[in-house]
Amino acid sequence: MNLKKILSFDLLELSIRIWTSFFLIIYGIGKLNQFEGAKQMNVLISDANGAQMMWAFFGTTLTYPIIIGCLQIIGAVLLIFNRTKLISALLLTPLFLNIITLDILYGIDKGALLNAIIYQSIFLFIIIQQRGKIKSIFNTLILKQDGTTTLGTKLIKFLIALFIAVLLFFGFQKLSGFI
Repeated sequence: MNLKKILSFDLLELSIRIWTSFFLIIYGIGKLNQFEGAKQMNVLISDANGAQMMWAFFGTTLTYPIIIGCLQIIGAVLLIFNRTKLISALLLTPLFLNIITLDILYGIDKGALLNAIIYQSIFLFIIIQQRGKIKSIFNTLILKQDGTTTLGTKLIKFLIALFIAVLLFFGFQKLSGFI
């Protein structure tokens, strides 16, 4: 057994992924009661601070926090395994960018913001580390089987579809009486 091979960068990365997963699972499970009691807050909207406003919004329904919690748990489990860590990072990135944005805009506890930034940094690190796989997937999507690019054709199709979508948008607005 080669100790140098065991004590590698991969071991450190796996440790960080397991550590992150542990906390994400705790946060995901915590979503069940995180906003409990928010409906009972006795504060006028005009008197509420950012955190109270956000808590009231998320506390209005249990469904939304449960969905977020389930996504965090799914992402946490996927993060543990080497083969699914990229999927996890791509799943969790929009969630945590949203959490970071809400923490900043609504003045949520700085510790919560710091945790979210740390976790997002780990996801970003994984995405950067897996850029070769991402490039390969992207190339597979835009290349024909014989290796010739279809990017020009796809761009023209996209521009035509965009033009049609704009026409549909304004047509719908006109029919709906908004214009």
